[in-house]
Amino acid sequence: MLPEENILFEGIDFNDCRRMIECFNIECCKYKSGNLVAEFSDSNDKIGIILSGTAVMVKYDINGNRTIIEKLGEQEIFGELFTFSGTSRSCVEVISESECEVMFFRYSDITKRCSKACQCHSRLVENLLMLMSEKAISLNERIEVLSQRSIEDKLVSCLQIIEDKTPVGEEPKIPFSTTELSDYLCVNRSALQREIAKLKNRGVLKIEKRKFRLNRS
Repeated sequence: MLPEENILFEGIDFNDCRRMIECFNIECCKYKSGNLVAEFSDSNDKIGIILSGTAVMVKYDINGNRTIIEKLGEQEIFGELFTFSGTSRSCVEVISESECEVMFFRYSDITKRCSKACQCHSRLVENLLMLMSEKAISLNERIEVLSQRSIEDKLVSCLQIIEDKTPVGEEPKIPFSTTELSDYLCVNRSALQREIAKLKNRGVLKIEKRKFRLNRS
């Protein structure tokens, strides 16, 4: 992906993009499926943007239980600022799901005062803040799902968000396998499968493979 095609550099001249990539020590790395892309600690201010492919952010507690925080697609941002870690007893990692390319930079480098007051730097900060705003919305949606009391309510809330964000004319599709979905919802896999079966029997949910339709009437 060329710099000007990256949402972080939207509205910035190609030559300015190249200059800032060097100025801020921005690096791009490629990963094969299943590779560790990033591991976060409390002192890590590194931020990544998925340029191509997909990855998943996962959290492991002290007992080794896995929670999927989110699935990351092209042009999506991730970093320690968005991990919900909150404790040194948990490990948060980003794992590539397919071959992917990731751009890395440090938040402190981007937001530091520019001695030359470059207009392109100001635009870069604006683009970064926009990405962070979109991430905040995504994390609020995540909290909304996890705040539901029952497995059914968590599942329906998750599916409604996916359905609402699906472009008109396209069929909603769950971005997770059943095991991944149970990790995302923080519920038992077998219990989740039972709830899916109940919703199908009640006519609330139609699902084939990962494509689905909710009947909200």
